[in-house]
Amino acid sequence: MKYIASVVVLFQIFFVQAQELKTAFLKDYSIKADRFIGVDDFENSYYINHNNLYKKTTQTTYSYANSQLGEITSVDITNPLKVLVFYRDFNTVLLLDNRLNELTIPINFTTESFSKNITFTSISSNNNLWLYSLDDHKLQLWNHQTKKIQFTSQSLNLFIDDFMPIRQFSTYKSCWLVGQNNILKFNEYGTFIESYEVNNSDLTAYDEGYIIIEDNKLFYQGPSRERTQIGLNPAVNIKSFYVNTNHIYIFDGTKIFVFKIIKI
Repeated sequence: MKYIASVVVLFQIFFVQAQELKTAFLKDYSIKADRFIGVDDFENSYYINHNNLYKKTTQTTYSYANSQLGEITSVDITNPLKVLVFYRDFNTVLLLDNRLNELTIPINFTTESFSKNITFTSISSNNNLWLYSLDDHKLQLWNHQTKKIQFTSQSLNLFIDDFMPIRQFSTYKSCWLVGQNNILKFNEYGTFIESYEVNNSDLTAYDEGYIIIEDNKLFYQGPSRERTQIGLNPAVNIKSFYVNTNHIYIFDGTKIFVFKIIKI
């Protein structure tokens, strides 16, 4: 009986260890921000303070403000040479260069040919933007140079009954609409790829799955739907986080903590 109990204990220890991904703490630095946006491929940090967008590099800090368009709803830094800033109250997006200067005049969707109230928007490839509108409950791919729609999805309710997105994010290759308990994924051509069940909407894509925050802890949930906790040392209060390649950037309200994922 003692032998069996020992085996059980050893199995439990191994199982707990196997269920945690390891990270290496790299550094931390202070920022004064109301909202942390993320860190681009060049290690530049983006954040919002008093409704001004900031980009902090190793040499300087750039800023952008437009009080005429109200509060910034979202910022997409997928392409650091074409930063997308969305003002939902005015149904308008702006594209900024790497110094946060305006690349385009404000794009007001109310005056565009399809004239919709845009709920979410994010960057795609080839001068395209992903647009979701609650007006018709569809996802569209729209080219901001040609002013033409490249793709329009079916109603999202055809993929999941009563699906209601509360957030959207994208890469050059994919777009995700995040609901309270489900995610819809589309590829760069607008083809529906999959629906994925989660029980928390505060997440981002990583590897073949997602990194999720829950109870001030981070978890990786892969294709098998099993969750693996991501170990953080030191422990950090997670106000928000951002993932770029194999790095996790955690904002605790005053500092950014940088961790490298060393096992996945």
